[in-house]
Amino acid sequence: MGQVCLVTHFYKRPIHASILKNSIDMKDEKQSHLVLYRKHRPKDWEEVIGQDHVIGVLRAAMKQGRVAHAYLFSGPRGVGKTTTARLLAKAMNCLNRPAAPCNDCASCVSYSDGSALNLIEIDAASNRGVDDIRELREGVRLAPAIGAHKIYIIDEVHQLSKDAFNALLKTLEEPPAHAIFVLATTELDKVPQTIISRTQAFDFRRPAVADMKKRLVKIAKAEGHELDDVAAHQVALLGEGSMRDAESVLGRVLAVSDGRIALANIEETLGIPKSEIVHTLMEAVAAKDVGRAMGAVENAMDIGYDLGYLSRVLLRRFRAILFLKTDPQLERFIAGEMLPQDIALAKSLMGSFSHTDLEQNIKVLFEAERDAKRSPIPQLPLEMALVEMATREA
Repeated sequence: MGQVCLVTHFYKRPIHASILKNSIDMKDEKQSHLVLYRKHRPKDWEEVIGQDHVIGVLRAAMKQGRVAHAYLFSGPRGVGKTTTARLLAKAMNCLNRPAAPCNDCASCVSYSDGSALNLIEIDAASNRGVDDIRELREGVRLAPAIGAHKIYIIDEVHQLSKDAFNALLKTLEEPPAHAIFVLATTELDKVPQTIISRTQAFDFRRPAVADMKKRLVKIAKAEGHELDDVAAHQVALLGEGSMRDAESVLGRVLAVSDGRIALANIEETLGIPKSEIVHTLMEAVAAKDVGRAMGAVENAMDIGYDLGYLSRVLLRRFRAILFLKTDPQLERFIAGEMLPQDIALAKSLMGSFSHTDLEQNIKVLFEAERDAKRSPIPQLPLEMALVEMATREA
């Protein structure tokens, strides 16, 4: 009922119920066609995974009324930098709660649907010049039309020109009380120290695979699918530390799946090498069986697998064996990179390789992956690597 009053407040006469219903239906339809990482973007602090060291500080600062005038969020792509910045903006302007968005008030609703007027997002990749920053400085002076704070998010800030950074300095030093800046970057080393020193900097980390799995299962359930544990693990691994990439992978799978999703569905939909082929190649190298290894490569070619990707998978497997053989305690470093059955296979093959074998295997597979795209015969780099590994004398 509150939403109806909010909408009709801007009109001289009430909106007819059918018009309002059509508007809501159109919004729901638009929402259903959004990609997963936008549709399921975190709406509260608790939904941001792997960044507790950042969220905890921000929430404490808001409760104590000590929010900084400028923040710098750095870290890999897809780990939640921009999402956290948007949540900060939403929380700072929430009408009901002091340190977290309530997601019910008019202000929170405007942030959720992308209509908030006091959130200004700038892509530094396409707005990198000094004139763009001068225009920003002029806008900063104006008080927000709605809410208490204007939040400026400058994404990929490292792409600003030298003159643009210089123009930004003064504003970062003495911004108006109503303005908060959040600078986000994937390349911290390219941000001048003069800028860094005027911000409160946070380093965002790649979320743990276990946390990504939980999030992916929750999203799949919300979309009407059941994602089993091994399948969720594989999707998380394919994200390579980026929750956004993992959600994009999941979106591709959900688009062609129905009901329960298992590992086989992931492999078939994405065209990644099946575990059986990888295991066959590993066992063939361990047994010095060149023919079996070549047969597996030929099978992979017939199916249409990316042999460069297959080389990368084998590279990770031999790296895992090297870690396990060096020190069993190192398993914790590879547990998040492989499925449980792959770790079990690596353990079973440890006795077949010396440290020298493993080091040499890693080198030749690295070269095979590097050469895969430029080879006139696509399978040749991997075949040569397998021959060398399977024929090397102990």
